[in-house]
Amino acid sequence: MSTPASVEQVARDFARRIDQRDWDELAALLAADFRGDYRHDGKAFTRDEWVAYNADYPALVRFVPEDLVVAGDRAVLRSHVFNDDVAFYVASFLTVVDGLITELVEVWTDDIPAPEENQ
Repeated sequence: MSTPASVEQVARDFARRIDQRDWDELAALLAADFRGDYRHDGKAFTRDEWVAYNADYPALVRFVPEDLVVAGDRAVLRSHVFNDDVAFYVASFLTVVDGLITELVEVWTDDIPAPEENQ
């Protein structure tokens, strides 16, 4: 079980590592049995699949958290994701156990098709 303070720090580190495109450090925040779920398009990912998907995604330039709520071992981030061409929001629901993210459910504001190389 993680404390609320550690869950908050993990959520902040999660956002910072995505924004900085620090994929190795992001992977280090994810449990070996991590499961990622994109509710808006039905995609499901293992830890390595999710990190690779994000690393290969060319459109992401900034990932800026605007709201964070922590309750027990759960955190919810509302983040602004943008570059020079597009801007949208994502809600990220994280479950943190022993300082690692075990589950991530994300809901994006717009179902913007992924670039062909990411489909």
